[in-house]
Amino acid sequence: MSRSVLVVSGASGSAESVAAAYARQDDWVGFLYERGTPPDELYNVRCDVSDGLQLDAAVSEFETGHGVVDVLVVDADRHDRYGEESAHSAAAGTRARANAIIGRTLPGMREAGHGRIVLIASTKGLGRGSALSGGAPHADLMSLAWHLVHECRGSDITVNVITYGSPEGTTRQGRAHRAQQIANLAVHLTRPEATDTGAVIPIEVLGTIPSLGPARTDGASYQGR
Repeated sequence: MSRSVLVVSGASGSAESVAAAYARQDDWVGFLYERGTPPDELYNVRCDVSDGLQLDAAVSEFETGHGVVDVLVVDADRHDRYGEESAHSAAAGTRARANAIIGRTLPGMREAGHGRIVLIASTKGLGRGSALSGGAPHADLMSLAWHLVHECRGSDITVNVITYGSPEGTTRQGRAHRAQQIANLAVHLTRPEATDTGAVIPIEVLGTIPSLGPARTDGASYQGR
C-alpha cells in the first residue's frame, strides 16, 4: 500500500536520493526544498522551513492531496556555511529546523496512530566536540529525538537519527555513495513493520543492511530504544 512520505531537503545533499528511493516504491512523495532545482518527477514545494507560514502552507497543500504524513524524513542541516557561525549556533539551528517540521506533522501522526520519523544531520550539526561550551553540552538533535521517543511511547510512531561525517574533502563519488547509504537506511528504518526507535546511527560504520537490521562492521546490530 502506498504511503504518504514527506522529505525535507537540507545541506547534506541526500534528500533527493531519499525521495527517489521512496518514489521507486510507489509511495506518494512530497519534497520540500529551499534552494536548487529538484527532480521534476517529485511533488515539489519550495519552502523555507524556518518560516512558520510557509511551512504550514506547504504541508497543508501536501496533506490535501495525499493525506496525513505517514513518513517524515528531514535533512536537518541547514545550507548555512558553518564556518561563519559558531558550532553552538549550528547545532541550535539544526534542532530548530527539525523541531519546526516535526511540530507541524506529528499531531497528524498521533491522531492517525502511526508514523515514522527519520532525522539526518552531520556530526558537526549535532554539536560534537567543539560545540561543547564551557564544558556544558547544549540541547541538540539527539536530545530532541529521545524526547520524542518518550512522548510517543505506546504509539506506532518511531523516531531515529542518521548521522554522517563532515563533507569536507569528500569526493563527488563519495558524496553520492553517502547519499545512497542514507536513502537505503531511511527506507529500512521506516518500513511499516519496523519497531526500532531512539537509534542514532552513524553511516560511516555501516556495512550492508540485512533484513533484520542495519549491520555494523563489528557484526553487531544497532538496536532501538
